Parts: sequence; structure tokens; C-alpha cells
Amino acid sequence: MVPDRDNDKEKKQKGEKKDIRADISDAYKSFDAGLKDAQREDEGRRKEVFEEGVERIEKKSGKDLIASKMLVGKVLELRKRAGMAETIGTAGKVKTPILFGKDEFKQKLVQEILVIGTEELEDIGSAITVVNLIDYFRETRPNWDVKTGEILEVVRKLEEKEVIPPKVDLGEEEVLIRFKPIEMSNDIQEILMLATGLPSLSVDKVASHLGWSIERAQSTLTLMMKMDLTVLDEVSGDYYFPGIAPM
Repeated sequence: MVPDRDNDKEKKQKGEKKDIRADISDAYKSFDAGLKDAQREDEGRRKEVFEEGVERIEKKSGKDLIASKMLVGKVLELRKRAGMAETIGTAGKVKTPILFGKDEFKQKLVQEILVIGTEELEDIGSAITVVNLIDYFRETRPNWDVKTGEILEVVRKLEEKEVIPPKVDLGEEEVLIRFKPIEMSNDIQEILMLATGLPSLSVDKVASHLGWSIERAQSTLTLMMKMDLTVLDEVSGDYYFPGIAPM
């Protein structure tokens, strides 16, 4: 008799789904037990248990978490209670300065923006235009009801209190926000201003537009690559600027 492969496959898939649910369930139970123990301890320890529990649940759940709106809602609620960044998968352990006193919403917004700048944008040099920052925030945090003016207010306050370096004017009302200190030489600023609004730049294009030698253009672009401000397409030889390119 020929074995029913479809039935075997279906049983295997059901078994895998059951295992995933069991893993997530175990993570929740462990989280709950830790919280009960922490109730007898101080608030700081309780917050630590919250953070550890949330991260454990996210690791156990993996892609299945993102695929389930119900689970996403639960984990986001847990993150909010723990005072963590409200983006699943981010550690959110960034130190958040008190910039808005008792305004809880603005303080949470400060934390989210710092998580974006110092953690999520690290691979592009933690530098991004204001327009792209706003677009990125809305794309990655659809559960937030936040106005453009509120994001701009937080960015201005971060700069005013010297939590982040001063912004860089790229011309034509385009501004680059930096979340980490970057040595912005005049040459780097000129290339960033030239790249604004363009899909990419080549060494020749930089040299011809700015009246530089090929060596000067190449050395500056190489330095910018080391700073993660630009990415080289080795096939075309063009340089791309993810922090300032339209999203």
C-alpha cells in the first residue's frame, strides 16, 4: 500500500505549528512567573523582568509573531508597560534624557527617536534627513498617532540640549540629522549637498560638479563609506546615500 504523503505532510505541519505555539506559551508562562516574583522586589527589578520577558517572547515567536496581529498587539502592549521602544525586535535600552518633564507622550517619543537614530539607523551612519526620519517613523511605527510637528519638536529639543550633534544644512530646505558625533568636514558636507535629490553619484560626477581632482573626490567618498554615510555599488561604481535618498 502506497503511503499517503499528503497526510504525512499535513501532520508534520500541524506538529510544527503545535511546537511553535508551545514555545510561545512557555515563554509567556516564564514571563508571568518572573513578574510574580518581581512583585515582591523593587520597581527597577520589575522593569528588568518586563524587558527580559518581552525579548524572550520575541525570540521564541520569530516570524510567527509578526504574522499574527493579535500577538503583535499583545507584545506592543507589554513593551509599552515596560517603557520599552514600541518596535518589535529593538532592545530599546537607550538612555532617555528627561526633556519634557511630566509630558509622558513626549518622553516616550524622545526614546523612540533615539532608538531609531542610535540603533536602527546605525548601519547608515546614524544620519538621516528630517523628511526621511518622519517617513521612517511612520512606516515602522504605524501604531503611533504622532504629528510631524511633535517629531520636529523632539528633534529640536535633542539638539538644543546637546543630546545629539547640530544638524547639517544641505541646502534647498533639506536638513541632515545626526545621532552620533561625525566629523563633518566641508568636503563631506559639499558631497551631501550635491547628493540631495539625486539617486546616486560617481567619483567623476563629484569631481566635475565640485571642480575637484579625482583623487580628492575618491578619498572623500572612501572616508564617507567608512563612516557608513554612503554605500558603493561595486558593479556600477556609483555611490548611494541611504540617509538622504527619498524613501
